[in-house]
Amino acid sequence: MGTRRTRLNTLTERWRARHDEARAGQPRPPAAAAREAQAAGAFPFRELSPQAYADRYGAEMEGFTYDDERYADPELDAWLTELGGILRSRGVIRGA
Repeated sequence: MGTRRTRLNTLTERWRARHDEARAGQPRPPAAAAREAQAAGAFPFRELSPQAYADRYGAEMEGFTYDDERYADPELDAWLTELGGILRSRGVIRGA
């Protein structure tokens, strides 16, 4: 692994630890409309299961935070929550 990637991993792990500490025990706030629109446009939640998405792209998603918020669209909310759980169970996202 190159020096730049090693440094990025170190910084990501440090950020993740601070992020997860701040999030611990807090209810998920509602997502802003812009965030919900971004999530709905970025993730193929109607075409692909969270498992299939994680299989394809999960290894590169250590900064995933879309499951931090609640979405008005229950299908999108459930999909992102499940994807976050899969990524955590695989150790892609540490903590939380």
